[in-house]
Amino acid sequence: MSSFKHALIRTQLGAANLAAELFPLLGPELTRDDEGSVHLSRPASDGRPGIVGGKLYRNRYGYPLNDPEEESLVDGYNLVWDIGYSRRDEDIQLDEAQRLFREITSTGRWPAVLLRGLDLLVACWDIHCGYRDFPPGTSPDIDHRALWAPYRQPPRI
Repeated sequence: MSSFKHALIRTQLGAANLAAELFPLLGPELTRDDEGSVHLSRPASDGRPGIVGGKLYRNRYGYPLNDPEEESLVDGYNLVWDIGYSRRDEDIQLDEAQRLFREITSTGRWPAVLLRGLDLLVACWDIHCGYRDFPPGTSPDIDHRALWAPYRQPPRI
């Protein structure tokens, strides 16, 4: 798979319970690897060949110590879903990740962030601010805080 897109989700659910909630919504295949990690995947949309999806796990990328110099949008989101595409096409992978993200956020249940890699902010959603796509090159870090501040969540739950 090409480099991942990451959907970060704020929920009190653990990875396995969130996967169980997403399963009927998105129609993915739910699997566990030998280590017990949860993976969600489904066929690509629009008749495209390949599979889209990946591992769902606890966020280990944040720095939730409330240091203003290290603040990042990812700090307040506790689960991460790596979204890859098996055919190694970056444009299709981004399109598929955006589709999955819109499906997740259309439920109105969980604040969420979509990243390209871990350094570029693609979109956000929460119940108060709604859905927003961000300009290319927007960072989830302090550099672009003015753009993403409405989507900042309190330290992880």
